[in-house]
Amino acid sequence: MQLNERQYRLLLQQDPQMVKEWYLQTYPFLMQRAARFFDNKDEQLTAVHNAQLKALKHLKTYKSTSSMWSWLSVILRNELIDLYRKEQRWKRLFSKVQSQGNEEMSIDEQLDAAIELEKVQQHLLVLPKTTRFVFSFVVFEELSPKEIAAALQMPIDTVRWHLKIARRILKTHVHE
Repeated sequence: MQLNERQYRLLLQQDPQMVKEWYLQTYPFLMQRAARFFDNKDEQLTAVHNAQLKALKHLKTYKSTSSMWSWLSVILRNELIDLYRKEQRWKRLFSKVQSQGNEEMSIDEQLDAAIELEKVQQHLLVLPKTTRFVFSFVVFEELSPKEIAAALQMPIDTVRWHLKIARRILKTHVHE
């Protein structure tokens, strides 16, 4: 999606018709990406709407030479991380359960060659929520375990454990 100068000016001025048109164009793209991380429709909607509001609020930072889709993807990714962190802080208030793994695994070991990228999304729903979230960052955002650990404020061994579990569950699910 590329905005022409007129569309960009109208969006900056918060023209209701232009905002509506932009919203309708960006919504399906963002919902599809959010669905990779959350299976709950309310969580998906929250992430997408927050990302769209932040994008409109910070529209001046958008460079017309870059892709609107890439720019929105980064905003959505940051919103997904924020929502995940908020949820984790809430859970910690009520639970002290924390699982960690100690095995070191490379990204190549995490991604089984038999699982094609197009098929991953349909299989992700069998994963526990946090595991799906971590695994989605590797597959769809191409982040390293170290980057995921930093973004989610989680020990790297925990990230690796989630990746190991995801691989194990998906292998079983794909071969069924």
